[in-house]
Amino acid sequence: MNNILKIAGAAGLLATAAVTVAATTFAGEPLPAERQAIVTHLGGKASAVTYWVKDAKGYEVITTLDAAAEPGASPAVVRVSTLLQPGQQQLISMPGPVGREGTTLKISRIADRIEVQKVAALSY
Repeated sequence: MNNILKIAGAAGLLATAAVTVAATTFAGEPLPAERQAIVTHLGGKASAVTYWVKDAKGYEVITTLDAAAEPGASPAVVRVSTLLQPGQQQLISMPGPVGREGTTLKISRIADRIEVQKVAALSY
């Protein structure tokens, strides 16, 4: 079982790396278009790759998180998908290592574009 998790984690990292390479092509554009990657570095080795696709009901926004923030830690790859209408937003909150703040991503649909921002950690 542990080997399966390692293989799945490695596959997720490879997919994230492939999308990251594709994203550098669009570095001159302020906001990537449909199906173009938005890469957000979250600190340590953690990162998020977000892209969106038009759907009949709205924009489907897909974010893949690689949350292995500590050196030597096993990868923790998570994929989140949501449907956003104009004016809507999604918050994705990730805890930080013990004793440190986590990170929150705010993904917003503004008219016909998607914006991704790294914001302060949520406090409850």
